[in-house]
Amino acid sequence: MKVILQDGRSQVLRFDKGEEVIAGLQNHMNEHRISACVFSGIGSCSEMELGYYNSHIKDYRRKPFLDGMEILSFSGNGGMKEGAPIVHAHGLFSGTDFAVIGGHVFKLVVSATCEIFLQTLAGEITRSQNADFNLNLLA
Repeated sequence: MKVILQDGRSQVLRFDKGEEVIAGLQNHMNEHRISACVFSGIGSCSEMELGYYNSHIKDYRRKPFLDGMEILSFSGNGGMKEGAPIVHAHGLFSGTDFAVIGGHVFKLVVSATCEIFLQTLAGEITRSQNADFNLNLLA
């Protein structure tokens, strides 16, 4: 991951082929001591894992995708959970048939590039485990 531009609290990040975006964002937050941010992005991916939260079983249904896709929209936020960075992201993707799929993004591996606009925020976003939903909710 490379920082292309930094202007105050705004950063433009570029992820390259083979890099995993969720872990990369968490590492970037850790290295730059970012405890609150929002982000959006576009690009292409070679592999991803999406999830759909099922409220009846209080867990995600996860599905891996191993085909190349366009990243149409990727957005989320970053905060802290128990002193470590945590990223919450959702995305929309399209394949060769131009059909759109989306969901909670657990994993996102870049095929050519992924361009992220990251806005850091003053203060800290914290998440904690909510037993009623089995989710890490904003605290």
